Amino acid sequence: MCLADGQQSTSLVQKATVPITVGGQTFQIDLIFLPHAKDDSPVEINSSSCPTNLIPSEIPLHSNTVDEEICELKTIIIDFPTRTANELRTEQLKDLELKKIVDCFENPNRKVDFANWTGRGYVMNQGVLYRYSPHAEVEEAQLVVPTHERKKILKLHHDAPTAAHYGADGTFSRISSKYYWTGMRKFIADYVKSCSECIRYKATNQKPAGLLQTPVPAQRFESIAIDLFGPLPETTEGMKWIFIVEDYTTKWVELFPLKQATAKECAMTLLNEVFLRCGVPRRLISDNGIQFVSAVMQQLCFVLDINQSLIPVYHPQANPVERKNRDLKPRLAMMVGDNHTLWIEKLPAIRFALNTSKCESTDHTAAYLTFARELRTLDQVNTDLRSVIHNDNFVPEFTPYLKRFEGYMSQIKENIEMSQDRQKTYADKSRRPSPNYKVKDLVWVKLHPLSKASQNRSAKLMPRRDGPYIVLSQRSPTTFVVASCDEPLGVYHTSALTPFLNGTETQSPVVPLKKRGRPHKQPLVPRGTAGENAIMSASTLPRRDGLRRCRGRM
Repeated sequence: MCLADGQQSTSLVQKATVPITVGGQTFQIDLIFLPHAKDDSPVEINSSSCPTNLIPSEIPLHSNTVDEEICELKTIIIDFPTRTANELRTEQLKDLELKKIVDCFENPNRKVDFANWTGRGYVMNQGVLYRYSPHAEVEEAQLVVPTHERKKILKLHHDAPTAAHYGADGTFSRISSKYYWTGMRKFIADYVKSCSECIRYKATNQKPAGLLQTPVPAQRFESIAIDLFGPLPETTEGMKWIFIVEDYTTKWVELFPLKQATAKECAMTLLNEVFLRCGVPRRLISDNGIQFVSAVMQQLCFVLDINQSLIPVYHPQANPVERKNRDLKPRLAMMVGDNHTLWIEKLPAIRFALNTSKCESTDHTAAYLTFARELRTLDQVNTDLRSVIHNDNFVPEFTPYLKRFEGYMSQIKENIEMSQDRQKTYADKSRRPSPNYKVKDLVWVKLHPLSKASQNRSAKLMPRRDGPYIVLSQRSPTTFVVASCDEPLGVYHTSALTPFLNGTETQSPVVPLKKRGRPHKQPLVPRGTAGENAIMSASTLPRRDGLRRCRGRM
Protein backbone atom coordinates (compact mmCIF):
# COMPACT_ATOMS: atom_id res chain seq x y z
CA MET A 1 0.00 0.00 0.00
CA CYS A 2 1.50 3.31 -1.05
CA LEU A 3 0.79 7.01 -0.64
CA ALA A 4 1.86 9.70 -3.08
CA ASP A 5 3.80 12.67 -1.77
CA GLY A 6 1.41 15.11 -3.40
CA GLN A 7 -1.45 13.78 -1.27
CA GLN A 8 0.28 14.30 2.08
CA SER A 9 -0.86 17.05 4.40
CA THR A 10 1.29 20.02 5.22
CA SER A 11 1.21 19.09 8.91
CA LEU A 12 4.10 17.11 10.28
CA VAL A 13 2.15 14.11 11.60
CA GLN A 14 -1.40 13.00 10.90
CA LYS A 15 -3.18 9.91 12.24
CA ALA A 16 -6.34 8.17 11.06
CA THR A 17 -8.10 4.94 12.09
CA VAL A 18 -9.48 2.82 9.24
CA PRO A 19 -11.56 -0.37 9.81
CA ILE A 20 -10.62 -3.24 7.47
CA THR A 21 -12.65 -6.47 7.33
CA VAL A 22 -10.81 -9.65 6.38
CA GLY A 23 -12.39 -13.08 6.65
CA GLY A 24 -15.33 -11.84 8.66
CA GLN A 25 -13.07 -10.14 11.24
CA THR A 26 -12.69 -6.38 11.57
CA PHE A 27 -9.26 -4.85 12.22
CA GLN A 28 -8.82 -1.25 13.37
CA ILE A 29 -5.81 0.03 11.42
CA ASP A 30 -4.04 3.17 12.66
CA LEU A 31 -2.60 5.05 9.66
CA ILE A 32 0.23 7.46 10.58
CA PHE A 33 1.13 9.94 7.84
CA LEU A 34 4.65 11.39 8.03
CA PRO A 35 6.41 13.91 5.82
CA HIS A 36 8.55 12.58 3.03
CA ALA A 37 11.82 11.32 4.47
CA LYS A 38 15.15 11.10 2.77
CA ASP A 39 15.86 7.67 4.12
CA ASP A 40 14.08 4.50 3.15
CA SER A 41 12.35 4.05 6.51
CA PRO A 42 8.76 2.92 6.02
CA VAL A 43 5.70 4.20 7.81
CA GLU A 44 4.58 1.51 10.23
CA ILE A 45 0.98 0.78 11.10
CA ASN A 46 -0.15 -0.71 14.38
CA SER A 47 -3.31 -2.84 14.42
CA SER A 48 -5.56 -2.95 17.46
CA SER A 49 -8.41 -5.27 18.46
CA CYS A 50 -7.05 -8.11 16.33
CA PRO A 51 -8.55 -11.47 17.40
CA THR A 52 -6.45 -14.58 17.15
CA ASN A 53 -7.48 -17.26 14.71
CA LEU A 54 -6.48 -20.75 13.80
CA ILE A 55 -5.97 -19.72 10.19
CA PRO A 56 -2.59 -18.11 9.52
CA SER A 57 -2.47 -15.04 7.37
CA GLU A 58 -2.68 -15.90 3.68
CA ILE A 59 -2.27 -12.37 2.36
CA PRO A 60 1.27 -11.91 1.04
CA LEU A 61 2.34 -8.34 1.69
CA HIS A 62 5.54 -7.12 0.06
CA SER A 63 7.34 -3.84 0.47
CA ASN A 64 7.59 -1.45 -2.42
CA THR A 65 11.10 -1.80 -3.79
CA VAL A 66 10.78 0.78 -6.56
CA ASP A 67 13.23 3.64 -6.29
CA GLU A 68 11.59 6.62 -4.56
CA GLU A 69 13.27 9.06 -6.85
CA ILE A 70 11.33 7.51 -9.76
CA CYS A 71 7.88 6.86 -8.33
CA GLU A 72 7.85 9.36 -5.42
CA LEU A 73 5.88 6.85 -3.29
CA LYS A 74 6.04 6.08 0.41
CA THR A 75 5.85 2.45 1.58
CA ILE A 76 3.33 1.36 4.23
CA ILE A 77 3.67 -2.00 5.98
CA ILE A 78 0.50 -3.65 7.34
CA ASP A 79 1.13 -6.45 9.83
CA PHE A 80 -1.83 -8.83 10.28
CA PRO A 81 -1.72 -11.21 13.25
CA THR A 82 -0.80 -14.86 12.66
CA ARG A 83 -0.78 -17.90 14.92
CA THR A 84 2.46 -19.48 15.89
CA ALA A 85 3.22 -23.17 15.69
CA ASN A 86 2.84 -23.48 19.46
CA GLU A 87 -0.66 -21.98 19.31
CA LEU A 88 -1.68 -24.33 16.51
CA ARG A 89 -0.32 -27.29 18.45
CA THR A 90 -2.21 -26.24 21.57
CA GLU A 91 -5.50 -26.11 19.65
CA GLN A 92 -4.89 -29.52 18.08
CA LEU A 93 -4.14 -31.14 21.43
CA LYS A 94 -7.56 -30.03 22.70
CA ASP A 95 -9.07 -32.60 20.30
CA LEU A 96 -8.73 -36.07 21.83
CA GLU A 97 -8.61 -37.82 18.45
CA LEU A 98 -5.83 -35.57 17.18
CA LYS A 99 -4.02 -35.89 20.50
CA LYS A 100 -3.81 -39.66 19.97
CA ILE A 101 -2.17 -39.14 16.58
CA VAL A 102 0.28 -36.58 17.93
CA ASP A 103 1.20 -38.89 20.83
CA CYS A 104 1.78 -41.72 18.36
CA PHE A 105 4.24 -39.60 16.37
CA GLU A 106 6.06 -38.45 19.47
CA ASN A 107 6.20 -41.92 21.09
CA PRO A 108 8.79 -44.06 19.29
CA ASN A 109 7.53 -47.28 20.92
CA ARG A 110 4.29 -47.34 18.89
CA LYS A 111 5.69 -48.44 15.55
CA VAL A 112 2.52 -50.14 14.33
CA ASP A 113 0.33 -47.08 14.87
CA PHE A 114 3.03 -44.82 13.48
CA ALA A 115 3.08 -46.76 10.21
CA ASN A 116 -0.70 -46.64 10.09
CA TRP A 117 -0.87 -42.86 10.39
CA THR A 118 2.02 -42.19 8.03
CA GLY A 119 0.38 -44.45 5.48
CA ARG A 120 -2.63 -42.18 5.60
CA GLY A 121 -0.47 -39.15 4.85
CA TYR A 122 -0.09 -37.66 8.34
CA VAL A 123 3.17 -35.86 9.13
CA MET A 124 4.47 -33.66 11.94
CA ASN A 125 6.16 -30.33 11.32
CA GLN A 126 7.33 -28.18 14.24
CA GLY A 127 4.96 -30.05 16.53
CA VAL A 128 1.92 -29.35 14.30
CA LEU A 129 -0.01 -32.17 12.63
CA TYR A 130 -0.42 -31.98 8.84
CA ARG A 131 -1.62 -34.35 6.17
CA TYR A 132 -0.63 -34.91 2.54
CA SER A 133 -3.44 -35.95 0.22
CA PRO A 134 -2.39 -38.66 -2.24
CA HIS A 135 -5.01 -37.49 -4.76
CA ALA A 136 -4.16 -33.79 -4.71
CA GLU A 137 -2.67 -32.24 -7.84
CA VAL A 138 -0.39 -29.96 -5.80
CA GLU A 139 1.69 -31.53 -3.06
CA GLU A 140 0.87 -29.06 -0.31
CA ALA A 141 0.35 -30.12 3.28
CA GLN A 142 -3.16 -29.77 4.71
CA LEU A 143 -3.45 -28.46 8.24
CA VAL A 144 -5.45 -30.93 10.36
CA VAL A 145 -8.26 -28.98 12.02
CA PRO A 146 -9.58 -29.92 15.49
CA THR A 147 -13.29 -30.37 16.07
CA HIS A 148 -13.93 -27.07 17.87
CA GLU A 149 -12.31 -25.01 15.08
CA ARG A 150 -14.12 -26.50 12.08
CA LYS A 151 -17.06 -24.12 12.08
CA LYS A 152 -14.67 -21.17 12.12
CA ILE A 153 -13.04 -22.55 8.98
CA LEU A 154 -16.43 -22.93 7.31
CA LYS A 155 -17.54 -19.43 8.24
CA LEU A 156 -14.36 -18.02 6.73
CA HIS A 157 -14.57 -20.04 3.50
CA HIS A 158 -18.35 -19.98 3.04
CA ASP A 159 -19.98 -17.10 4.95
CA ALA A 160 -17.28 -14.48 4.43
CA PRO A 161 -17.76 -11.87 1.65
CA THR A 162 -14.70 -13.22 -0.16
CA ALA A 163 -16.26 -16.72 -0.15
CA ALA A 164 -19.70 -15.54 -1.33
CA HIS A 165 -21.73 -18.52 -0.09
CA TYR A 166 -20.75 -21.02 -2.77
CA GLY A 167 -22.24 -24.50 -2.78
CA ALA A 168 -20.98 -27.67 -1.14
CA ASP A 169 -18.62 -28.63 -3.97
CA GLY A 170 -17.12 -25.16 -4.31
CA THR A 171 -16.67 -24.78 -0.56
CA PHE A 172 -15.12 -28.23 -0.27
CA SER A 173 -12.67 -27.47 -3.06
CA ARG A 174 -11.69 -24.20 -1.37
CA ILE A 175 -11.17 -25.76 2.07
CA SER A 176 -9.66 -29.12 1.10
CA SER A 177 -6.70 -27.44 -0.57
CA LYS A 178 -5.53 -26.10 2.82
CA TYR A 179 -7.24 -28.01 5.62
CA TYR A 180 -8.32 -31.53 6.47
CA TRP A 181 -10.43 -33.40 9.01
CA THR A 182 -12.21 -36.74 8.97
CA GLY A 183 -15.65 -36.63 7.31
CA MET A 184 -14.95 -33.19 5.88
CA ARG A 185 -17.13 -33.54 2.76
CA LYS A 186 -20.28 -34.52 4.69
CA PHE A 187 -19.61 -31.88 7.34
CA ILE A 188 -19.35 -29.17 4.68
CA ALA A 189 -22.43 -30.44 2.81
CA ASP A 190 -24.53 -30.40 5.99
CA TYR A 191 -23.30 -26.91 6.86
CA VAL A 192 -24.10 -25.50 3.42
CA LYS A 193 -27.49 -27.24 3.37
CA SER A 194 -28.45 -25.59 6.67
CA CYS A 195 -27.05 -22.14 5.83
CA SER A 196 -29.85 -19.64 6.42
CA GLU A 197 -28.64 -17.08 3.89
CA CYS A 198 -28.29 -19.71 1.15
CA ILE A 199 -31.82 -20.98 1.77
CA ARG A 200 -33.31 -17.48 1.83
CA TYR A 201 -31.67 -16.12 -1.31
CA LYS A 202 -30.67 -19.00 -3.59
CA ALA A 203 -32.92 -20.73 -6.10
CA THR A 204 -33.51 -24.44 -5.66
CA ASN A 205 -32.58 -26.95 -8.35
CA GLN A 206 -34.88 -29.65 -7.01
CA LYS A 207 -38.25 -30.65 -8.40
CA PRO A 208 -41.26 -29.08 -6.66
CA ALA A 209 -42.41 -31.09 -3.67
CA GLY A 210 -45.84 -32.68 -3.48
CA LEU A 211 -47.20 -35.43 -5.71
CA LEU A 212 -50.51 -34.87 -7.51
CA GLN A 213 -53.57 -35.69 -5.42
CA THR A 214 -56.61 -37.22 -7.15
CA PRO A 215 -59.79 -36.77 -5.07
CA VAL A 216 -62.73 -39.13 -5.41
CA PRO A 217 -65.58 -37.62 -7.48
CA ALA A 218 -68.66 -36.67 -5.46
CA GLN A 219 -72.33 -36.36 -6.37
CA ARG A 220 -73.48 -33.68 -8.74
CA PHE A 221 -73.42 -30.15 -7.30
CA GLU A 222 -72.04 -31.35 -3.97
CA SER A 223 -68.70 -29.62 -4.57
CA ILE A 224 -68.52 -26.37 -6.50
CA ALA A 225 -65.59 -24.10 -7.29
CA ILE A 226 -65.78 -20.32 -7.69
CA ASP A 227 -63.49 -17.58 -8.98
CA LEU A 228 -63.54 -14.02 -10.31
CA PHE A 229 -62.45 -13.04 -13.83
CA GLY A 230 -61.58 -9.41 -14.43
CA PRO A 231 -61.68 -6.49 -14.22
CA LEU A 232 -62.88 -6.00 -17.79
CA PRO A 233 -63.87 -2.82 -19.67
CA GLU A 234 -67.05 -1.42 -18.16
CA THR A 235 -70.18 -2.11 -20.19
CA THR A 236 -73.17 0.19 -20.63
CA GLU A 237 -74.84 -1.65 -17.74
CA GLY A 238 -71.84 -0.97 -15.51
CA MET A 239 -70.60 -4.58 -15.44
CA LYS A 240 -66.85 -5.13 -14.99
CA TRP A 241 -66.41 -8.64 -13.56
CA ILE A 242 -67.34 -12.24 -14.39
CA PHE A 243 -68.21 -14.54 -11.49
CA ILE A 244 -67.44 -18.14 -12.53
CA VAL A 245 -69.13 -21.08 -10.81
CA GLU A 246 -68.28 -24.68 -11.78
CA ASP A 247 -69.61 -28.00 -10.54
CA TYR A 248 -66.61 -30.16 -9.63
CA THR A 249 -68.20 -33.46 -10.79
CA THR A 250 -70.09 -32.63 -13.99
CA LYS A 251 -67.94 -29.60 -15.01
CA TRP A 252 -71.11 -27.50 -15.54
CA VAL A 253 -70.22 -23.81 -15.72
CA GLU A 254 -72.18 -20.67 -14.90
CA LEU A 255 -70.96 -17.17 -15.84
CA PHE A 256 -72.49 -14.24 -13.95
CA PRO A 257 -71.58 -10.60 -14.79
CA LEU A 258 -71.04 -8.38 -11.75
CA LYS A 259 -70.76 -4.64 -11.28
CA GLN A 260 -68.43 -4.90 -8.30
CA ALA A 261 -66.25 -7.76 -7.10
CA THR A 262 -67.42 -7.55 -3.50
CA ALA A 263 -68.15 -10.29 -1.01
CA LYS A 264 -71.81 -9.28 -0.82
CA GLU A 265 -72.28 -9.49 -4.61
CA CYS A 266 -70.65 -12.93 -4.74
CA ALA A 267 -72.63 -14.25 -1.78
CA MET A 268 -75.98 -13.03 -3.13
CA THR A 269 -75.25 -14.50 -6.57
CA LEU A 270 -74.37 -17.87 -5.07
CA LEU A 271 -77.48 -17.92 -2.91
CA ASN A 272 -80.04 -16.75 -5.48
CA GLU A 273 -78.63 -18.15 -8.72
CA VAL A 274 -76.90 -21.37 -7.63
CA PHE A 275 -78.02 -22.64 -4.23
CA LEU A 276 -81.74 -21.97 -4.79
CA ARG A 277 -81.57 -23.54 -8.25
CA CYS A 278 -79.20 -26.52 -7.95
CA GLY A 279 -79.29 -27.10 -4.21
CA VAL A 280 -76.94 -26.24 -1.36
CA PRO A 281 -73.52 -27.86 -1.87
CA ARG A 282 -71.49 -29.53 0.84
CA ARG A 283 -68.16 -28.00 -0.19
CA LEU A 284 -67.18 -24.62 -1.63
CA ILE A 285 -63.71 -24.34 -3.22
CA SER A 286 -62.14 -20.91 -3.77
CA ASP A 287 -58.85 -19.08 -3.65
CA ASN A 288 -57.74 -16.69 -0.92
CA GLY A 289 -59.26 -13.57 -2.48
CA ILE A 290 -60.54 -10.96 -0.08
CA GLN A 291 -64.09 -11.54 -1.35
CA PHE A 292 -64.01 -15.22 -0.37
CA VAL A 293 -62.34 -14.94 3.04
CA SER A 294 -64.53 -12.08 4.24
CA ALA A 295 -67.01 -12.31 7.08
CA VAL A 296 -69.97 -12.29 4.66
CA MET A 297 -68.85 -15.42 2.82
CA GLN A 298 -67.87 -17.17 6.03
CA GLN A 299 -71.24 -16.40 7.57
CA LEU A 300 -73.04 -17.77 4.51
CA CYS A 301 -71.09 -21.02 4.67
CA PHE A 302 -71.62 -21.30 8.42
CA VAL A 303 -75.39 -20.82 8.24
CA LEU A 304 -75.83 -23.29 5.34
CA ASP A 305 -73.33 -25.81 6.82
CA ILE A 306 -70.97 -25.60 3.82
CA ASN A 307 -67.33 -26.61 4.22
CA GLN A 308 -65.38 -23.68 2.81
CA SER A 309 -62.16 -25.08 1.31
CA LEU A 310 -59.57 -22.41 0.59
CA ILE A 311 -56.75 -23.53 -1.68
CA PRO A 312 -53.12 -23.12 -0.55
CA VAL A 313 -51.63 -19.66 -0.84
CA TYR A 314 -50.01 -18.97 -4.24
CA HIS A 315 -51.10 -22.39 -5.55
CA PRO A 316 -53.92 -21.65 -8.05
CA GLN A 317 -53.73 -25.08 -9.71
CA ALA A 318 -55.56 -26.50 -6.70
CA ASN A 319 -58.72 -24.67 -7.82
CA PRO A 320 -60.43 -26.64 -10.64
CA VAL A 321 -62.19 -23.54 -11.97
CA GLU A 322 -58.82 -22.11 -13.04
CA ARG A 323 -58.96 -24.46 -16.03
CA LYS A 324 -62.19 -22.77 -17.14
CA ASN A 325 -60.48 -19.38 -16.88
CA ARG A 326 -57.96 -20.64 -19.40
CA ASP A 327 -60.77 -21.64 -21.78
CA LEU A 328 -62.78 -18.46 -21.23
CA LYS A 329 -60.05 -15.91 -21.94
CA PRO A 330 -59.17 -16.75 -25.58
CA ARG A 331 -62.80 -17.37 -26.59
CA LEU A 332 -63.94 -14.10 -25.11
CA ALA A 333 -61.07 -12.26 -26.81
CA MET A 334 -61.88 -13.74 -30.22
CA MET A 335 -65.59 -12.89 -30.00
CA VAL A 336 -65.35 -9.28 -28.85
CA GLY A 337 -62.83 -8.28 -31.52
CA ASP A 338 -61.89 -4.61 -31.25
CA ASN A 339 -64.95 -3.55 -29.24
CA HIS A 340 -64.06 -4.84 -25.78
CA THR A 341 -67.17 -3.44 -24.12
CA LEU A 342 -69.33 -6.08 -25.83
CA TRP A 343 -67.99 -8.94 -23.72
CA ILE A 344 -71.22 -9.22 -21.71
CA GLU A 345 -73.19 -10.00 -24.89
CA LYS A 346 -70.92 -12.95 -25.68
CA LEU A 347 -71.20 -14.69 -22.30
CA PRO A 348 -74.36 -16.74 -23.06
CA ALA A 349 -72.85 -18.22 -26.22
CA ILE A 350 -69.55 -19.01 -24.51
CA ARG A 351 -71.35 -20.62 -21.58
CA PHE A 352 -73.37 -22.78 -23.97
CA ALA A 353 -70.21 -23.83 -25.80
CA LEU A 354 -68.41 -24.75 -22.58
CA ASN A 355 -71.30 -26.86 -21.30
CA THR A 356 -71.91 -28.69 -24.58
CA SER A 357 -68.29 -29.57 -25.36
CA LYS A 358 -66.99 -33.03 -24.54
CA CYS A 359 -64.77 -33.20 -21.47
CA GLU A 360 -61.68 -35.36 -21.73
CA SER A 361 -61.87 -36.51 -18.11
CA THR A 362 -65.50 -37.63 -18.12
CA ASP A 363 -65.71 -38.50 -21.84
CA HIS A 364 -69.11 -36.73 -21.87
CA THR A 365 -70.44 -33.20 -21.99
CA ALA A 366 -71.34 -31.28 -18.86
CA ALA A 367 -74.91 -30.93 -20.12
CA TYR A 368 -75.35 -34.70 -20.45
CA LEU A 369 -74.09 -35.33 -16.92
CA THR A 370 -76.36 -32.60 -15.55
CA PHE A 371 -79.64 -33.23 -17.43
CA ALA A 372 -79.10 -36.88 -18.46
CA ARG A 373 -79.38 -35.83 -22.10
CA GLU A 374 -77.56 -33.70 -24.64
CA LEU A 375 -78.81 -30.17 -25.21
CA ARG A 376 -80.44 -29.44 -28.54
CA THR A 377 -78.18 -27.01 -30.37
CA LEU A 378 -79.16 -24.28 -32.81
CA ASP A 379 -77.96 -26.23 -35.84
CA GLN A 380 -80.31 -29.11 -34.98
CA VAL A 381 -83.45 -27.06 -35.49
CA ASN A 382 -83.67 -28.03 -39.16
CA THR A 383 -81.60 -31.22 -39.15
CA ASP A 384 -82.98 -33.12 -36.12
CA LEU A 385 -84.74 -36.26 -37.37
CA ARG A 386 -85.72 -37.62 -33.95
CA SER A 387 -89.42 -38.03 -33.40
CA VAL A 388 -91.20 -36.15 -30.66
CA ILE A 389 -92.99 -38.22 -28.02
CA HIS A 390 -96.71 -37.51 -28.41
CA ASN A 391 -97.94 -40.01 -25.85
CA ASP A 392 -99.34 -38.55 -22.67
CA ASN A 393 -97.75 -41.32 -20.62
CA PHE A 394 -94.11 -41.66 -21.66
CA VAL A 395 -92.92 -43.47 -18.51
CA PRO A 396 -92.61 -46.87 -20.27
CA GLU A 397 -90.37 -45.27 -22.88
CA PHE A 398 -88.32 -43.18 -20.43
CA THR A 399 -87.69 -45.83 -17.75
CA PRO A 400 -85.24 -47.91 -19.85
CA TYR A 401 -83.36 -44.71 -20.66
CA LEU A 402 -82.89 -43.91 -16.97
CA LYS A 403 -81.55 -47.43 -16.34
CA ARG A 404 -79.04 -46.98 -19.12
CA PHE A 405 -78.04 -43.59 -17.72
CA GLU A 406 -77.36 -45.17 -14.32
CA GLY A 407 -74.99 -47.55 -16.02
CA TYR A 408 -73.41 -44.64 -17.84
CA MET A 409 -72.69 -42.90 -14.52
CA SER A 410 -70.70 -45.92 -13.30
CA GLN A 411 -68.75 -45.90 -16.53
CA ILE A 412 -68.18 -42.15 -16.20
CA LYS A 413 -66.65 -42.63 -12.73
CA GLU A 414 -64.29 -45.22 -14.18
CA ASN A 415 -63.36 -42.80 -16.97
CA ILE A 416 -62.63 -40.09 -14.40
CA GLU A 417 -60.43 -42.43 -12.37
CA MET A 418 -58.52 -43.55 -15.47
CA SER A 419 -58.03 -39.93 -16.52
CA GLN A 420 -56.81 -39.04 -13.03
CA ASP A 421 -54.31 -41.90 -13.14
CA ARG A 422 -52.92 -40.63 -16.46
CA GLN A 423 -52.69 -37.09 -15.14
CA LYS A 424 -50.97 -38.24 -11.96
CA THR A 425 -48.42 -40.33 -13.86
CA TYR A 426 -47.56 -37.38 -16.10
CA ALA A 427 -47.51 -34.77 -13.30
CA ASP A 428 -45.44 -36.83 -10.86
CA LYS A 429 -42.60 -37.06 -13.37
CA SER A 430 -41.74 -33.44 -12.65
CA ARG A 431 -42.40 -33.54 -8.90
CA ARG A 432 -40.93 -35.23 -5.84
CA PRO A 433 -42.56 -36.64 -2.70
CA SER A 434 -43.37 -34.17 0.03
CA PRO A 435 -41.07 -34.02 3.07
CA ASN A 436 -42.52 -35.66 6.14
CA TYR A 437 -43.51 -32.51 8.01
CA LYS A 438 -44.92 -32.93 11.49
CA VAL A 439 -46.70 -30.59 13.87
CA LYS A 440 -44.28 -28.10 15.51
CA ASP A 441 -41.69 -28.55 12.75
CA LEU A 442 -39.96 -25.34 11.64
CA VAL A 443 -40.08 -24.44 7.94
CA TRP A 444 -39.12 -21.70 5.51
CA VAL A 445 -41.96 -20.16 3.46
CA LYS A 446 -41.53 -19.12 -0.16
CA LEU A 447 -41.91 -15.40 -0.81
CA HIS A 448 -43.28 -13.49 -3.80
CA PRO A 449 -41.65 -10.06 -3.44
CA LEU A 450 -42.44 -7.08 -5.64
CA SER A 451 -40.13 -4.25 -6.60
CA LYS A 452 -40.80 -0.86 -5.02
CA ALA A 453 -39.14 2.01 -6.85
CA SER A 454 -40.29 4.54 -4.27
CA GLN A 455 -38.33 2.68 -1.59
CA ASN A 456 -35.38 1.81 -3.84
CA ARG A 457 -36.08 -1.91 -3.46
CA SER A 458 -35.74 -4.47 -6.22
CA ALA A 459 -37.37 -7.89 -6.23
CA LYS A 460 -34.16 -9.35 -7.66
CA LEU A 461 -32.31 -8.47 -4.45
CA MET A 462 -35.00 -9.57 -2.01
CA PRO A 463 -34.95 -12.96 -0.26
CA ARG A 464 -36.79 -15.86 -1.86
CA ARG A 465 -37.83 -17.44 1.44
CA ASP A 466 -38.58 -16.26 4.96
CA GLY A 467 -38.81 -17.89 8.34
CA PRO A 468 -38.66 -19.84 10.40
CA TYR A 469 -42.37 -20.59 10.78
CA ILE A 470 -44.00 -23.51 12.56
CA VAL A 471 -46.31 -26.19 11.16
CA LEU A 472 -49.59 -25.87 13.04
CA SER A 473 -51.54 -28.73 11.44
CA GLN A 474 -51.80 -30.82 8.28
CA ARG A 475 -54.88 -30.36 6.10
CA SER A 476 -54.05 -32.92 3.41
CA PRO A 477 -51.05 -34.97 2.27
CA THR A 478 -49.65 -31.86 0.55
CA THR A 479 -51.11 -28.86 2.43
CA PHE A 480 -50.18 -27.53 5.85
CA VAL A 481 -51.36 -24.74 8.12
CA VAL A 482 -48.32 -22.58 8.88
CA ALA A 483 -48.07 -20.15 11.79
CA SER A 484 -45.68 -17.42 12.85
CA CYS A 485 -44.73 -16.80 16.46
CA ASP A 486 -48.04 -15.20 17.40
CA GLU A 487 -50.70 -15.95 14.77
CA PRO A 488 -51.54 -18.36 11.92
CA LEU A 489 -50.56 -17.37 8.41
CA GLY A 490 -52.71 -19.67 6.30
CA VAL A 491 -52.65 -22.88 4.28
CA TYR A 492 -49.52 -23.49 2.20
CA HIS A 493 -48.74 -26.17 -0.34
CA THR A 494 -45.71 -28.29 0.42
CA SER A 495 -43.94 -26.92 -2.68
CA ALA A 496 -43.81 -23.50 -0.94
CA LEU A 497 -42.19 -24.92 2.20
CA THR A 498 -38.55 -25.79 2.92
CA PRO A 499 -37.40 -27.67 6.02
CA PHE A 500 -35.61 -25.52 8.58
CA LEU A 501 -32.53 -27.61 9.33
CA ASN A 502 -30.57 -25.19 11.51
CA GLY A 503 -32.43 -25.65 14.77
CA THR A 504 -29.85 -23.76 16.80
CA GLU A 505 -30.57 -20.37 15.24
CA THR A 506 -33.01 -17.99 16.88
CA GLN A 507 -33.91 -16.07 13.77
CA SER A 508 -37.28 -14.38 13.43
CA PRO A 509 -39.19 -13.64 10.20
CA VAL A 510 -38.17 -10.40 8.53
CA VAL A 511 -40.96 -9.89 5.97
CA PRO A 512 -44.07 -8.17 7.37
CA LEU A 513 -47.39 -9.93 6.98
CA LYS A 514 -50.28 -8.51 5.02
CA LYS A 515 -53.58 -9.49 6.54
CA ARG A 516 -56.58 -10.24 4.36
CA GLY A 517 -60.11 -9.35 5.45
CA ARG A 518 -61.01 -8.14 8.91
CA PRO A 519 -60.09 -10.75 11.51
CA HIS A 520 -61.33 -10.44 15.06
CA LYS A 521 -59.09 -8.68 17.52
CA GLN A 522 -56.94 -11.17 19.38
CA PRO A 523 -55.30 -10.74 22.79
CA LEU A 524 -51.58 -10.14 22.73
CA VAL A 525 -49.60 -13.35 22.99
CA PRO A 526 -46.44 -13.17 25.12
CA ARG A 527 -43.23 -13.69 23.25
CA GLY A 528 -41.98 -17.20 23.82
CA THR A 529 -40.92 -20.14 21.77
CA ALA A 530 -42.48 -20.57 18.35
CA GLY A 531 -44.13 -23.86 19.32
CA GLU A 532 -45.69 -22.53 22.53
CA ASN A 533 -47.09 -19.39 20.89
CA ALA A 534 -48.46 -21.32 17.92
CA ILE A 535 -50.30 -23.71 20.24
CA MET A 536 -51.72 -20.76 22.17
CA SER A 537 -52.92 -19.21 18.91
CA ALA A 538 -54.54 -22.48 17.86
CA SER A 539 -56.79 -22.40 20.93
CA THR A 540 -58.22 -18.97 19.97
CA LEU A 541 -59.05 -19.55 16.31
CA PRO A 542 -62.51 -18.19 15.38
CA ARG A 543 -63.08 -20.58 12.45
CA ARG A 544 -64.04 -24.24 12.39
CA ASP A 545 -61.38 -25.20 9.86
CA GLY A 546 -58.55 -23.70 11.90
CA LEU A 547 -57.93 -20.56 9.82
CA ARG A 548 -58.29 -16.87 10.36
CA ARG A 549 -59.27 -14.43 7.68
CA CYS A 550 -55.65 -13.43 7.17
CA ARG A 551 -54.27 -15.37 4.24
CA GLY A 552 -50.60 -15.38 3.44
CA ARG A 553 -48.31 -12.50 2.58
CA MET A 554 -48.67 -10.63 -0.67
